[in-house]
Amino acid sequence: MSEEHKIAVLIDAENVSNKYVKLIMDEVSNYGIATYKRVYGDYANPSVSAWMKNLQEYALTPALQCNYTSGKSASDTALIIDAMDILYSGNVSCFCLVSSDSDFTKLAMRLKEAGMMVIGMGEEKTPKAFVAACETFKFLDLLYRKEEEVEKAAAAAARSGAKKESAQTQKNAAAEDNSIPKLADIEREVYSIIRTHAEEDGWINISELGINLGKRVPGFDPRNYQCSKLSTLLVRFKNIEINTVENPHNKFLKIVYAKLKE
Repeated sequence: MSEEHKIAVLIDAENVSNKYVKLIMDEVSNYGIATYKRVYGDYANPSVSAWMKNLQEYALTPALQCNYTSGKSASDTALIIDAMDILYSGNVSCFCLVSSDSDFTKLAMRLKEAGMMVIGMGEEKTPKAFVAACETFKFLDLLYRKEEEVEKAAAAAARSGAKKESAQTQKNAAAEDNSIPKLADIEREVYSIIRTHAEEDGWINISELGINLGKRVPGFDPRNYQCSKLSTLLVRFKNIEINTVENPHNKFLKIVYAKLKE
């Protein structure tokens, strides 16, 4: 990215497991520096108190909220109030809202209206409205399962010396869930973006393609489809041609282009 974002990471601990903490912070680091890292919840709740062991390691700030009324989450309200306070402080350019709760849909929309980049993170169960309200959305359970697969494959290879990873254990899992964009929809958007933004010779830099795809399809991430990067996903589309060339400014880097086959 040309400019590194200062990010406010606000975590709904009553709705998200602490097992995702490393994944959350790793994903955030791809976008910039986390200047606020707050974890909201009623720490009398065992699932929330589990976050306590992560506070020191990741420099997280606990935001203790007691739910005095059954069925009402005081932590949701506190998170929203803090988000607006941080917005008006002018200290950040990006918010990361970590929850699978649709209650934060309006907050995400309001932050975007104020010119903020909004990253959402949650599980597959996250309602479409919240996913669409964010500029980009990361499905934590899908990414977590993918990492587990890689770790298990590496461990199996180490034990046997040459066992191959089973790459299809989660095949079509993303497309089967309503919150995950279907692969056929991604393919149509890719074709449309190439037709609109390609140069006169028909080629488009896949970096530009990826930026436009993320804007058109909230929640898009190639890892949701068991692909480590966008170029790996594109080769699955029968009407896409890929061309890799040497970067004229750095011989160790490559530039990847895509075009529609004639």
